[in-house]
Amino acid sequence: MFLIEKKSTFPSFSPFRTASKRTPPIDYDSICTSFDESILRRLKPLSISTSSPPSITLSWLSLAVEFVSTTHAEAQALISKITSGSHDDGSKAIYLDYSVKLLDICNAISSDLEKLRNRRLLMSFVIRLLQVSDETATPAPEKLKKASDSITEWNNNTRGVPKRGGFENRGPEALIRDLAATIAKISPPRGKSTNVVKAVLRTIYAVGLVTVFVAGVAVSALHGVPEIVNVRVPAEFLWADSVNGLESLIFRGGRKVVLSELDDVATRASGVRDLIVAVNSGDNIEAKKLPLRNAVKELETSTSVFSEGLDRLSNGVSEMFRNVMSTRNVVLENFRVGPVEKQRK
Repeated sequence: MFLIEKKSTFPSFSPFRTASKRTPPIDYDSICTSFDESILRRLKPLSISTSSPPSITLSWLSLAVEFVSTTHAEAQALISKITSGSHDDGSKAIYLDYSVKLLDICNAISSDLEKLRNRRLLMSFVIRLLQVSDETATPAPEKLKKASDSITEWNNNTRGVPKRGGFENRGPEALIRDLAATIAKISPPRGKSTNVVKAVLRTIYAVGLVTVFVAGVAVSALHGVPEIVNVRVPAEFLWADSVNGLESLIFRGGRKVVLSELDDVATRASGVRDLIVAVNSGDNIEAKKLPLRNAVKELETSTSVFSEGLDRLSNGVSEMFRNVMSTRNVVLENFRVGPVEKQRK
């Protein structure tokens, strides 16, 4: 499945919308602090055990994606409030550049999830081959062979989705590094910048940091690789210790990140394949029937958990893509209309 850009059908809304109505003075520091406190509060469900190895669950990734989506929504509302009555084309341009990179990453992750869905189908095929109505029987030899071969194929990941043109020519790891470089360039300005510009760029910078962190963890877990880009949140953000602490726990020691549900399915599938080999050996088959039947049931349960987590994460990534695209379309439209309105004035 690939996420594609479609014309937005949502009511016109822009986080950079301007208005002619006069508003009372805005307390920018208070607004930014409130935004930070909200991020800090919503980071709590993402806490992980300090004693566990560097493994991540699909459930955790789903919560993390929901966290990023909510942070984006709150950032849009905040920017809409503080830019009311001002023309901040610079911030619009920065957001457009940032958002297109995020959409590319959403597409890349969706491609990875599609490959996992194909592997899920293969494992479901293995389970069906090994299920028997008579508990005293064993599957036919040809079914045992097909199941064993399919498990080998699953482990080799030979049913991936073929490469397509466009963004996939650049891997998700490169896309994340590119987004991180973009965020680094818009770190909160100081000096002669207006309060509006400072607050807007600080907000985009904050959203960018948590986005790069979550996207980095997701791609690392899906690809089984070490940390892609080191995310260190400056101390000026109230939630700095929370994100920096998570980053250190997940990627400690430079080890590869393991996706727990996928690893569990792989372990149980390997156990089933070993039992198939034992049954095919012809030695004491009766004693191996029950262990094989139990192993298949455990594999079925493990695959079901993996399937549910995969669907939830896929839905979360798709929802984030739609939300970002909806906002981007309106910002892009306003960005084009803005100069025309200025000329009329």
